[in-house]
Amino acid sequence: MSETLIIGGGFAGLAAGVALSSAGKRVRIIEQKPYLGGRARSFTHAATGATVDNGQHIFMGCYHETLAFLKTIGTLDRLRFQPQLAVHFVDRQQGLTSLKCPSLPAPWHLLGGVLKSNSFNLTEKLQVVRLGRALKATDATKLYKELRCLTVDEWMARMGQSERLRRNFWDLLCIAALNEDPRIAAASVFEPVLRLALFKSARDSRIGLANCGLSECYTEAATTFIRARGGEVELNRDVSGLILDPVKNDANDKPELVCRGIRFSDGSTLASDIVLSAIPCFQLVRLLPHDLLIGEPFFAGLAAMRPVPIISLNLWLDRDITPLEFAGLRGTTVQWFFNKGKILGSGEHYISLVISGAHEHVHREKEELLSLALQELKELFPRAREATVLHSLVIKERFATFSASVEVAGLRPGSQTPVAGLYLAGDWTNTGLPATIESAVKSGYTAAREVLSSEHTSVV
Repeated sequence: MSETLIIGGGFAGLAAGVALSSAGKRVRIIEQKPYLGGRARSFTHAATGATVDNGQHIFMGCYHETLAFLKTIGTLDRLRFQPQLAVHFVDRQQGLTSLKCPSLPAPWHLLGGVLKSNSFNLTEKLQVVRLGRALKATDATKLYKELRCLTVDEWMARMGQSERLRRNFWDLLCIAALNEDPRIAAASVFEPVLRLALFKSARDSRIGLANCGLSECYTEAATTFIRARGGEVELNRDVSGLILDPVKNDANDKPELVCRGIRFSDGSTLASDIVLSAIPCFQLVRLLPHDLLIGEPFFAGLAAMRPVPIISLNLWLDRDITPLEFAGLRGTTVQWFFNKGKILGSGEHYISLVISGAHEHVHREKEELLSLALQELKELFPRAREATVLHSLVIKERFATFSASVEVAGLRPGSQTPVAGLYLAGDWTNTGLPATIESAVKSGYTAAREVLSSEHTSVV
């Protein structure tokens, strides 16, 4: 039986590997690093022994592909979901406010929660209701065409959402989902987030958090699943290029490129008729020949994609500062707060603060970032003013996601490429979603279906 090579051991690569293994195909995962998980992984912090994620991730009820993947590998119980959507916000003026949605059919669960919430004034509540009704009444395909040239901020303004409501609510959701400034991010990428995560069903709107480190959610279980079906997972294997052969096509003067395998940085090679790349777009560019990048329209979008950083500030304090598990922070540089000790049930006073879309901050010194975050924390949480920082860890993911800008949104490639035998997966491919865990898993499943379809098979 021929072997499929999968480059990359994050959510996309492992999801593809599990899907192909389920269908009886032998796979080999090739990972450059000494660990799996890519940009969604966890590790042990040496100074405290705590489990730390390299970036905070949430799950949602609408992550249908992700939940199916975790159920397949037997780790779905490592997520804990809210009964209904509930989000707290903290700012300097109003203090703590909340959005808690009742158990009603969509979209009334969200609209009912907004109308009862103390996070919005009456005018803002009516604006959210108006937006929800407009989304429900508009065909998604038609709306996508209308949004292709608009940023999130432009779209929200057109939909009658006030400046204050955009900054205090929609911006927080946009930057959490798209990791990009709403003045840059494409409305066509944000609209599916609102439609699927907020307005589709109450069950889909719920937020879920992992009760363990991210790696524990899927990497070991997926590896076990793949190996049990005859596959392999190899670490510390640095792929330096693809083996591409031109093959003459009688119907066209231009030779067709066929992928024959991969080349490693040590000069060795591995042959296969099927190669599935599940690495970030910034890494894939280095594997492709320059003339293919500039000469093949399919790959044109790769050169246009730009990275967006995320900064996570992890603090271990000498006391608890709030009973909240997580909260959106308004009017501050830090956008989201996570009470990791409470979420993980570790008993530690361990918190994680997130700065998404961190273009302006990623080059700042870690000490400066910590000082800024602590000052904002003390302004928002009174108990933090007496707290002492015992340990800290700043993580800068400089290539966390691609920038889902208006210019790039329409250039995301699909899973099947013009190179015969080469398939793509990754949260940056054309999944119809922003660069989230769900987008990564969906891309892996889509690429697996394409591989199997080429062999007249289907995913089990």
